[in-house]
Amino acid sequence: MRKSFKTKERFKMKKIYLFIALIATFMVGGTSCDDNSDFSGLHTLTQDEIDEIARQDSIKEAQKNKINADLILEYTVDITISKTLYDGATLVVEMNKIAELFGITEEQLISGIEGESDAPEIKGFAIQGTTHDDTGSMTNTNAPWGHWWDKNGDVTTWGTDAMVFAEYNTEDKMFSIGQYPGHLENGQTIKIIECLKYNEKRAAVVITINAKTAGQITATVVNTQYLSINITPKSSYDQDPLQFDLARTLSDLGISSLDNVQFLGINEDGSYAQEAVTGSGFWYDMNGFVGEYGDNASVYTTYGDFEDNEIGIGQMPNNLEGGETITIKYGFLANNKIEMFNITVNVIVYEDPETPPAGEPTTIEKNVTFTKAWSNDYASIQEDIKETLREAFKMTTHQIHKAAVSNDLKVYINAETEEDPSYTADAPGYWINADGTAGKWADGLVWCSIGHNDTELYLYCGNHPDNAIVGDTLSTKMIVTCNGGKAVFNITFNITTAE
Repeated sequence: MRKSFKTKERFKMKKIYLFIALIATFMVGGTSCDDNSDFSGLHTLTQDEIDEIARQDSIKEAQKNKINADLILEYTVDITISKTLYDGATLVVEMNKIAELFGITEEQLISGIEGESDAPEIKGFAIQGTTHDDTGSMTNTNAPWGHWWDKNGDVTTWGTDAMVFAEYNTEDKMFSIGQYPGHLENGQTIKIIECLKYNEKRAAVVITINAKTAGQITATVVNTQYLSINITPKSSYDQDPLQFDLARTLSDLGISSLDNVQFLGINEDGSYAQEAVTGSGFWYDMNGFVGEYGDNASVYTTYGDFEDNEIGIGQMPNNLEGGETITIKYGFLANNKIEMFNITVNVIVYEDPETPPAGEPTTIEKNVTFTKAWSNDYASIQEDIKETLREAFKMTTHQIHKAAVSNDLKVYINAETEEDPSYTADAPGYWINADGTAGKWADGLVWCSIGHNDTELYLYCGNHPDNAIVGDTLSTKMIVTCNGGKAVFNITFNITTAE
């Protein structure tokens, strides 16, 4: 069979290609032998080659560090390191320049960031600090534009690696620059790059954040007032007022009011705590030093919740016992002077003013009707059930309160079971479905709980602002057991027209 014309042509071209490739191989081989006759060894770079490699590396480094943006706005902020607060600083950005770059008004820019309908489609993103690559999210904070950042200036999420955050407030037209409590170190610098894009134009906001410790307190303690207070163990955060010498304090500090004083506590190492975490005071640990809210917390201080001459002393619920004594220090700073309060907190055993009702625990049943105007919140109404529970359980109000705290008092809906209750509202209590069964917040129409303290026992209820409507009526049975007694409340709940 004869080969076709195309087949012969392909065969001819193949021979030509092999011939050219063979010549090229000899040429390369000859050149290599001329440049380096010992071609079996490593090639030694010349200085020109070393310089060329360095030039290429510098180009790559410059490209990596270049910010890909048509407009770059640079700012620097300092924030004071905190172990407990997310505080930092605010930063006003020249949004007018970004708007000018985009060819829109500043108002259009802000509405675009907010994502309003019919607004320009503004896209937020960030540029990574280590690679200068884009990361595409508009935000991973609670603001419409902003991100969490790690120590390298790379976008991260709230948590272990988080160092700082930037959140743009469209109402105030500024960034809030904050921190993850306890993660920053003194002298640490983090550079972040928040960006916006509109059409093909890109704007970068470069923020250099300098972390600094709070300035050292050099003020002198001009006077110490020694105070003491007796408190009983509580299962709530309720405060007790403690009087101090206000006139002496104002005179010692050389001021006319306490409106602008700085509040101080004493850390375990003897340094001053300057970050008021209760608004105007501090949590203290079991040893009386400034500490954190939690299992090791004892009491806390505030100022401004009572009279001008009274400090508030609250406590960590259920953490204190009668017989304990804790000494704390709380200071007011003004005019580079400190008025210190050395406060001894005596935790005394509660003296029950009641005696238990006579007789054996029993079962009492009572009908309770709640009629509540619908409200767009979780406001409650209540019914006094102290005597009912006292008579059923043959216990004092204080004893029943302590039983509720320790979970010895149990509450069930419709039927008592052997299992421990799983409360879905304020414990002990439940969200109630339309059919009167125990439910969850997502489905419940109303909630009912037992309120308790040393002197009060009450049933309190409220409506779900989204699930309940005017005219809803439901019935349920709440069974309360303790000390071998039982109280059964047949509850009817009526929701009327909003006031």
